[in-house]
Formats: sequence, C-alpha cells, structure tokens
Amino acid sequence: MPTLYVIEQGAVLACDGERIEVRREDAVLGSIPLIKLDDIVVFGNVGLSTPAIKRLLDRGIEVVFLTTDGRYHGRLVGEVTAHVALRQAQYARAADAAWALDQAQRFVAGKIRNQRAVLHRFTRNRSNPPAEAERAAAELDYELQRVGRTTKINALMGLEGSATARYFRGFRALIGDEWQFTSRQRRPPPDPINVLLSLGYTLLTHKAHGAVQAAGFDPYLGFLHQVEYNRPSLALDLIEEFRPILVDSLVLRVCGDGRVTTSDFSPGDAARPVIFGDEGKRRFLSAFEERMRTVATHPLGSDSGPGKVSYLRCIELQARRLARAIREKEQPYEAFTAR
Repeated sequence: MPTLYVIEQGAVLACDGERIEVRREDAVLGSIPLIKLDDIVVFGNVGLSTPAIKRLLDRGIEVVFLTTDGRYHGRLVGEVTAHVALRQAQYARAADAAWALDQAQRFVAGKIRNQRAVLHRFTRNRSNPPAEAERAAAELDYELQRVGRTTKINALMGLEGSATARYFRGFRALIGDEWQFTSRQRRPPPDPINVLLSLGYTLLTHKAHGAVQAAGFDPYLGFLHQVEYNRPSLALDLIEEFRPILVDSLVLRVCGDGRVTTSDFSPGDAARPVIFGDEGKRRFLSAFEERMRTVATHPLGSDSGPGKVSYLRCIELQARRLARAIREKEQPYEAFTAR
C-alpha cells in the first residue's frame, strides 16, 4: 500500500468517513481511502485533527513527522504488540560481544558489496568509465577483505567509515560538475546531492523502522549502531545494505535523467545552506516510492525459495531473516546483495 506524503505548509489532515483528507482553509487538496494507506509522512507545518489521529491509531497507520528539509522529528504510532521471546533473545545476543560483532560485520560486508555493485552498474555502460569510480570499486574489494578481521565494534565502524569515504570518491565521479558534490556531508548538507542523500536515508530509515517493529524487535537496540537515546539503532543497522541500491542509485538516476535538476534548489542560510523546492521534492518522493515498488529477486521471496518481490518487501524479509538468525544458532544472517 502507498505512503501519503504531505508537504503543503499549513495543511491539515482530517477524516471524512473512511477517507483521510488533506485540507487547507476551506479547500480539499486531496483524499485517499484509509484502506489503501500504509503510512503518512508529513513535512513541516502540517496539522492533524483529533478525529484523524484517533482513526489513524485505530487502523495502525503510522505518521512520521519531518522538518521542511527532511530531518526526522518524531512519529505517531499506536500500541505495538511486542514479541517478548524475540526481544529477550535480541537482548541476549546484544550482550554476547562475539555474536554481536559477527552480526555487525555481516551488515557492513553487505553494505560494501552493494556499494561496489552500484559503482560497477553505473560505470558498466559508459563508453569512457570514470577512472576514479573504477579505482574506488577496486579499493572496496580490499576493504571487504578486512571486515572479518576486525575484533571490536569501534574498529568495524572505523573500517565502514573508511570504505564509505572511498565509495563516495567514486560516486563523485559519476555526478556532473554542476552539482558541486565533493564528499558526503550531513550536518547540514552543503549541496543538492547531500540534501537528496540525507532525505533518502531518512525515508529509508522510516521503512526499516516499521519492518523491525512489525517483526517484533526493539527498534532501539542494534548490533552495529550502539545504543543512543531516541535513535532506532536496529533500523539503522538494517538499512546499511540497502543504502547504496535504494537511495544512492536513485539519486544518480534522478539527477542523471532530469527528474531533479539544480534549478530545484536555492541558497539558504548557515543552518540550512541549500533549500529543496516543493516541486522537486514531490518528484523525488514519487521516484523514491517507485523505487520501493521495484521488483527484485529475494532468496525468501516465495514459499519454496527465491522469488520476485518489491524492494519494500525485501526490507521486511531481511528483518524476518534477522529474527531467525537471532533465534536459531544454525541460521546466520545473510545480507541482501544486488546482482
């Protein structure tokens, strides 16, 4: 089912029978049946009526609140049925330093493999492949070999950071000079590409948060990302392998095919150097949802084994794969990797 994105400032979400409406003043900007709605993401100054809040909670439809520039603010979620046995097992595994390190290594290795796959994919069909992208892909082979030799989570995080820096040097070579992208920077994003990456990762984290919660996990206890107040560490763990193939590749595509252009951005202030305009944001959100619906082959995609499912379903299946790995000693987690 689709996600409803609301970016119209001053709008209010209200109920009309079994439909959710987006209203501003006396006008209805749009509506969708509740039965067709999976979740809602609102940007900035968007309100909810009390009847709408109650109806959404009753239906289990989550609402995620972001700032106008896409930073996470909070979420409205109804009562969650905790899978007590799974959470007990999750806590025990997190307390087992050797098991937690092995699991964290699996997340990082999956991410590096998919980073390498993205670089190969976007250089393969070019008549003159950028040397920097090819070099970065080769360097990731070296980083991948080092993952299993780490002995501490801190060392693994350092290796992941080093590999990601190498990857974005190759990624930079695939982006036109007009985008002024030099490296991955988050707080605040200083250029349009970093704005798109940050927004995409925020949206992806929301999807993963829902998947780990639905599987019965405590979303705030991870294995790679350590405990930090109000940070969904397990959701952040799960998105690592999906960042390159779902967000990074999407940014390369929409910037390459003209769905998003430099004219969609304007200068801001020191706290928010680059402002992403509403029309460009709508096109990017549409492209993100299209990417989530894209079909890929997953090893658990059918009852009998591999099958074709949406990428959103892949995230859900990986959460359940992790649950199986936590409960059963003979079922180690395998990251989802692109071909």
